[in-house]
Amino acid sequence: MLPGEWVETYLFRVARANGIRRPRLRDADDLRPTLAATALSKPDGYPLWGEITLPRWAVVTRNNAIRYCPACMTQSRHIRSWWRLRLFEICTIHYIRLKDDLAEPVMTRGYNKSGKRFITEVTDEQMWEGAVCPMPRERSYVERLWSGFESSIIEDDTQTAIETLPFVLLLDALFDAIAARTGARIALQLGIPRSASLAELVEQFEYPVTPDLAGIRALLKLIAARHRWAALTRLRRVLMDEVDRPTCLSGLPVAELRMVLRNNRRKMADKPARSLACPLQAQSDEFVSFENARLLIGCTSGCLGRLVRNELLPGMKAVLPGQRRCTYLPWRSVEACRSWFALHATRETVMKELHINRRTFSVLLGAGLLRAVEVDAYRFVPRDVLTDLCRHLANISRPDVAPTTHRYPLFGTLLSVGDIGTATSIELCKEAFAGKFPIYRRDGEPGLSAFFVDESVQDRIRVLKRFDLARRRCQEQSSQQLALAL
Repeated sequence: MLPGEWVETYLFRVARANGIRRPRLRDADDLRPTLAATALSKPDGYPLWGEITLPRWAVVTRNNAIRYCPACMTQSRHIRSWWRLRLFEICTIHYIRLKDDLAEPVMTRGYNKSGKRFITEVTDEQMWEGAVCPMPRERSYVERLWSGFESSIIEDDTQTAIETLPFVLLLDALFDAIAARTGARIALQLGIPRSASLAELVEQFEYPVTPDLAGIRALLKLIAARHRWAALTRLRRVLMDEVDRPTCLSGLPVAELRMVLRNNRRKMADKPARSLACPLQAQSDEFVSFENARLLIGCTSGCLGRLVRNELLPGMKAVLPGQRRCTYLPWRSVEACRSWFALHATRETVMKELHINRRTFSVLLGAGLLRAVEVDAYRFVPRDVLTDLCRHLANISRPDVAPTTHRYPLFGTLLSVGDIGTATSIELCKEAFAGKFPIYRRDGEPGLSAFFVDESVQDRIRVLKRFDLARRRCQEQSSQQLALAL
């Protein structure tokens, strides 16, 4: 394997060296486990640097077009692994925009379209045809963001590259989320490159571009008020994605960075002040607007409205500056609500973190295993309850190291199939937590999807279904007798 070579093109080179003129995907997959350099790789085509796991939104699969730098390819004809990063658009060694008119045989979709050339047949002149260099503003942005990572890879300093890449991805994701709120999507439709739009955003608002923890903290402190909600939403999305599938971003203090942004109360002069000032603006240390309160707490507008109407945030003030109604909340109440909200999870959050569906959530509530606080249509579950539930399951379960019989996911289809009633599911869940039948745990599976039961549970389900059917018949007979008596 050549320095920095992408695993997939290496497999195709090996196949061609063994006499296969036009290798196919199955040829590459057959060779993958037989080579020491590719044995740990997967057929998704993601770059491979040690044991690092990359977010899916940051990479492209082997079905996507093969991008390359003409200058690098002229020096050595192999695809570099970092060209498969979706956010990497410009080579920081030669400052040339990556092209996408190459195709390996049967690797990328549309490989037989006009303008696509095979990597084994393309000439240097064809590779240079249509090459574009970035403008100075775009080059400066890309250099500050990506040059350190690419230099580390080329110098074979893999450890430094692995430590730098998470900060690069998070920083670029924040800029991308902000640009989406400022019309950059329209620029993409007009054919303006994504990196050029981000470079214009950075220059307009004088945002720092330093891919390290201090640089991200500096960005969050200087971020404009109009961009705060976009950045908060993107950080929240990262946290939710890491719960489902931990990646290299799990090593970053994303939750702490989000709190830094939420605590940033410095107001930026994005819009001119109204001529009729709000009477409560002079008391900014005591009151906070409804929108800022929503950002600080981290909930939706509807949820905050329910909390206010149920008097969880007492002391609300409503004023009419001009023709607009403004709602202000006491700062102390907002701080208390934020602390309370951080210790509780909504129903959607619980289902997301535990990897369960709505039916299983209702079964856990009915079994008394989740203690929910109801606020109108919203249900909040204390996070310590979730921790105790997972800890208890881990204590009563046994590792499923070598399964010899068929396993059933305890909190999956077993509690959600249509022929099992709710009462039967609740009783089955109670018996599972009481340890009346064996539960197996598979390491690496997220949430409650890691717990399984064997075939013996099917017999218990049949017994519980007979009990439930007999109970319902008794209730029907009792109701009929009562109706006749009346």
